[in-house]
Amino acid sequence: MVVPHPDDEVFGAGGVLYEAALRGWSTGLITLTRGDQGRDLGLCVREELPRVREEELRRAAEILRVGHLEVYGYPDKGLGEHPEAAELLAERFGELRPERIVTFPPNGLNRHPDHVATHRWTVEALERYGASVKLYYYAPPRPYPGLREGWLPPTHFVPLERATLAVKMRAMAQHRTQALSVLKMLDSAAERLMEETFHLAGYQGAARTGLD
Repeated sequence: MVVPHPDDEVFGAGGVLYEAALRGWSTGLITLTRGDQGRDLGLCVREELPRVREEELRRAAEILRVGHLEVYGYPDKGLGEHPEAAELLAERFGELRPERIVTFPPNGLNRHPDHVATHRWTVEALERYGASVKLYYYAPPRPYPGLREGWLPPTHFVPLERATLAVKMRAMAQHRTQALSVLKMLDSAAERLMEETFHLAGYQGAARTGLD
């Protein structure tokens, strides 16, 4: 999985990460920034926020049983200005040899510039890497309000077991500085807690349950 910020991993794919680990799959997460422009909610001074958010991420990843975690220091809300991230990702893909990658779709779901840049750098990295990899995008069942342009419908649906949902919520709770984002997600898309949905790039078949 490749995401720009700490907490991007858990909302849309925390359950998939956890259940993949339970099945004995190797799982990995690359987070390109330390989220230095996020909220702090008064839980730390601004200068400490990158460290605190990385610690939150590492706790969440441990709960989700992520087997391999890498965190980089590209600037939050400035990732699009660093095309060298594509070269970095290509090198990491060559080392890690992933069979599947989950990341943001072309419109970033909500047009957040870091989400859009992460999509772009991941696609460019895969072109450089050259090996065959199944590329999945976060794909909510409905586009965000006012953001239908560029929305990709789900091709794969992953309903979560009750025990998995409990683990996912524990992982979400580790991102304490981003509690308002957690609450916003619960208010606007609570159903995504129980079923994670993805769009497989290039897929032409009927919608499926689970990831290929």
